[in-house]
Amino acid sequence: MKTALRLIALVLAAFIGLWVLGHGIVLAAQIHALLRENQDIVEELVESSVSIAGGICVLSVAVEQLYCWRAHRKEDSLI
Repeated sequence: MKTALRLIALVLAAFIGLWVLGHGIVLAAQIHALLRENQDIVEELVESSVSIAGGICVLSVAVEQLYCWRAHRKEDSLI
């Protein structure tokens, strides 16, 4: 049961991390179009930065969980 929970947490963290990272990259690409229209880009810049940073953080949690799981260090596991 614990292994299934670890696997579900790993898959969810990887999926959410990739989705948020991709969302931040798309927002950053849209900033270039906003510059041509001379619009205020501060809000979009902050949102894209937070999305990219959040995606990287969640992906790092997934990688750490995978490392703990593969190294059989279950006592150091995040779950």
